Amino acid sequence: MSSKSSSRRDFLKSSLATGAIVGSMGSARAHARIIGANDRIRIGMIGTGGRGRWHIGWLHRTSESENLEVMAVCDVWDVNRGHGEAEVKKRFENDPKLYKNYRRMLEDKDIDGVVIATPDHQHSPMLADAVRAGKDAYVEKPIAVTLDELIEANDVVKASNQIVQHGSQGRSSAGAAAAREFYQSGKIGKLLRVEESRSHYIPYWNHYPCPKSEAETDWQAFLFNRPYRPFNPDQHGCWMGYRDFTSGTVGGWMSHLSDFIHFVTDCGFPKTATTQGGIYSPTSDPRRTCPDTVTAILHYAEGFVTTFTTHFGNAYNDYTIFFGDKGTMIVNDPDGNNNGIGPRVVGSGSEHPDRVQEEIVGDNTTQEDHMTNWVRCIRSRKQPNAHMDMGYMQGVACILADCAYVEGRQMAYDPIAREIRPV
Repeated sequence: MSSKSSSRRDFLKSSLATGAIVGSMGSARAHARIIGANDRIRIGMIGTGGRGRWHIGWLHRTSESENLEVMAVCDVWDVNRGHGEAEVKKRFENDPKLYKNYRRMLEDKDIDGVVIATPDHQHSPMLADAVRAGKDAYVEKPIAVTLDELIEANDVVKASNQIVQHGSQGRSSAGAAAAREFYQSGKIGKLLRVEESRSHYIPYWNHYPCPKSEAETDWQAFLFNRPYRPFNPDQHGCWMGYRDFTSGTVGGWMSHLSDFIHFVTDCGFPKTATTQGGIYSPTSDPRRTCPDTVTAILHYAEGFVTTFTTHFGNAYNDYTIFFGDKGTMIVNDPDGNNNGIGPRVVGSGSEHPDRVQEEIVGDNTTQEDHMTNWVRCIRSRKQPNAHMDMGYMQGVACILADCAYVEGRQMAYDPIAREIRPV
């Protein structure tokens, strides 16, 4: 099944209805400012909900070593935009420019880069628009919710000179570096399976604030390229629980695992996915449509599978484990014994003559964090840690798993045709 359906057509219609897509690629490049070694990097925030405001704080911490400022904030909801303005004033002690329409922000020639922290269904189209406007971009995960939009954003970015960082910040952590070193050294031998379990008692999307009335937001702009429906404050505020706007925990949580696996192993695209789940937990809100329980199994051509399991209604433990024929790498301990010291490799479970003989603990050394890496690459024009190729791979993994859930059967990804089809 190819995802080439109505999503691209709907996106183009929506873009024309709310204002022309920003500039052509040629004119966008002409607008991009050349940043000197001593020039201040000027950032605009697209989306200033809880995650966006967290990014403002992260940018402020980064500004202690890098010459940058947040100079503009944009959000369709008046309340969030006001919170974003207040956060910038507190952190950077300036009065940011305020935008309700992100396209108007992209027209601002004073802005060098943007952080996109909007609902999931807006990520990849906004990324494509930002790059067309000559802006560097940090885009939250998941990078896309449909394959059509992922392909379009990928092609726009790859045809440009813009610096794009995908928001899978875990790959820039010291723990990830230690896990990659362990794996690449061969200490765990042939990788057989990676398993992760993540859980909360109450779905994380249950308690987000919602607009009190349509008058305080731009409902059409929130819907973006999704079909119109009457104003629904719960969908606006708690969009993370609605399949119209997100794949739920697959995009919200499995995106981190998939990108981490790709980083650690240097594997290629997943070949197939099988996903089962549903709404089972008594802690779920009956209005929401995202599954609260999911198990996704992805098969990779390198000869291993990954299992992502998530559920709400019971929060007993979370873990991430790599199983090899010579040893086991415990990234997050199911008993909570890692204590922030990095991954452990043990020989338990293996009878290989060269199995790990004693526990090895990863070196939790200092590493350049994800946001600082993006900002420094804006200045150097080098590719960041989670560049577009990595974002595209993570996007494919999540979309493939979500398609398998929707179709109720095993689905395969063809990297040549760039299509997802039933097996």
